Amino acid sequence: MAPMVLALALCAALAATAVAAEPAAPAKIILDVDMAEDVDDAGALAVLHALADRGEAEILGVLVCSKNEWVAPCADAINTWYGRPNVPIGYQRSHVFGYKNAKDPQHETPSNYVEKVAKACPHKLQKSSDAPDAALLARKLLAAQPDGSVTIVSVGFLTNLAALLDTRPDEVSPLDGEALVKQKVKEWVCMGGVFPEGSFPGGAGEYNFMYDTVASVRAINDWPTPVVFSGFAIGAAIKVGARLSETPEANPVRQCYQHYNGLTNREAWDLTAVLYAVRGAGNLWKRSEQGFCLMHAKVSHGVNEWIPTPAKQHRYLQELMPPADVGKILEALLIAPPKGK
Repeated sequence: MAPMVLALALCAALAATAVAAEPAAPAKIILDVDMAEDVDDAGALAVLHALADRGEAEILGVLVCSKNEWVAPCADAINTWYGRPNVPIGYQRSHVFGYKNAKDPQHETPSNYVEKVAKACPHKLQKSSDAPDAALLARKLLAAQPDGSVTIVSVGFLTNLAALLDTRPDEVSPLDGEALVKQKVKEWVCMGGVFPEGSFPGGAGEYNFMYDTVASVRAINDWPTPVVFSGFAIGAAIKVGARLSETPEANPVRQCYQHYNGLTNREAWDLTAVLYAVRGAGNLWKRSEQGFCLMHAKVSHGVNEWIPTPAKQHRYLQELMPPADVGKILEALLIAPPKGK
């Protein structure tokens, strides 16, 4: 009888453990987007809402790093579509163009979809500059959260994050920007860079790092918490978006892709960063060895140098699951109807 009693006791203990196990807490996410020249930012915001609908994420706020008066209203329209019209949105106030995009002679970030979508879909925010300062909003959001609990996801230029590091103590926190980030941020997930090479074959740097080079140098070199990069190659191998045609015409994300490329597939750069930030690498990707992504201010615009070292807290994603299979996961989230609709 002793083996039987032991087995029953073991089963009871396992059952008690299962009952006592706490479900994973939703990932607390601040998403920083440019959402102007490319459309994958809109897809990334849609994926984040779909994960929030599943209880996997809590959207603390959205920051806009591009300079365009229609980007924040477009993001607001997407938030409204997903039933979260009160998600706070912040707009950049400190854009430093270390690199002047030849297509932007007036230092505005052009878009062929944000104005059209904002005008066609319900939302409250009338123009981007009506939103609060992005860096100050980030301070407010971080200060309200438990220590080491927030994941910041950037899928655009690093203007806002550099500005956040430079903020001074204020009424929301006695800490300066670097100290506040160190206290509150669990991880920064950054879509950007070329790994491990640092640049493309012709010598150019990756777009998100290049556009505001001065900010990239400040943010990446000085960030005080772990950073994981979803580099250019990760998202370039994944194509999604065409199946948005299966969603309602009123869906603002569908409209973004419709105006951008006629509802054809587009690379999923920004979507991969959001998925990793919420679910981790899992069986989708591997994380590289620890190292340091060193940005050079005067060598070349946006070029990053990867230096392997256990002394630093940077890593980059590497392929594990076939990209087409990752794409199926992302597209299922991208086209998922908002909760309650």
